[in-house]
Amino acid sequence: MAGPSAPPVPVPADACAWEAEQRRPPHPDCAARAWRAVREAGRMRRLVQVVAAYGEPESWLDVEAGDGRFAAAARALLPYTAFDGTGLGGEVERARSAGALDEAYRGTLPLLAGELAGRYDVVGLLHQLGDCPDPAAELAAARAVLRPGGLLLVEAPDPACRTAALLGPWCLPHCAARPAATAGTVRELLTGLGFEMLTVDRVAGHVPRTLEALWAAAGPPGARAARGADRLLAPLLRRTGFANGFRIVARRPAVSP
Repeated sequence: MAGPSAPPVPVPADACAWEAEQRRPPHPDCAARAWRAVREAGRMRRLVQVVAAYGEPESWLDVEAGDGRFAAAARALLPYTAFDGTGLGGEVERARSAGALDEAYRGTLPLLAGELAGRYDVVGLLHQLGDCPDPAAELAAARAVLRPGGLLLVEAPDPACRTAALLGPWCLPHCAARPAATAGTVRELLTGLGFEMLTVDRVAGHVPRTLEALWAAAGPPGARAARGADRLLAPLLRRTGFANGFRIVARRPAVSP
């Protein structure tokens, strides 16, 4: 049982503003589509099942929680888990008001790490690590807010994937503005922070977005058909090594150094 927490320390507004400026600007006409694909209900349930296989957590922090859609989907599988979220905008606070989140925190994870230190059994970094100006600082902050023995769930596009080598930035349009950390880099960073690698999956992290992104770039109508084709092709791409993302589950050491 965690001891009493220190009173919250508000994150300065100017710090939030600076962090917002450092975040990767959304790729034209692609950010909303990518978000829908990543936060699709069935996909979110599968993510929850990956973590629940290691036991039911008491508390889960969804980083960059947005409208709380992930927490809302996860509650059906983990009804006794408290779901909190972070975010830079007012959307995360509206999600708390609507009941999707139990608690909401304005700011980035590195800015909030001191306030939230040691509170969570699970921290989820779902398709937001590529937007961070400093992925190493983001992962270190995630370690700080985890309880000893807690789990970190990372899912992100992999700029080192085969599809990215063929199609360049249009393979991963939602993370094309700045070089993003590869699966190998994230694994090295986590190992350096003392995490135990439980799962490194270069198949399950695939997001069916490639054809739709290319179609949007070309400009013709038919995005709905492209989206359907992406879903049909997804199993083939996963089996043939052309998955465009990765998923990692890692455990913070049970005894902190």
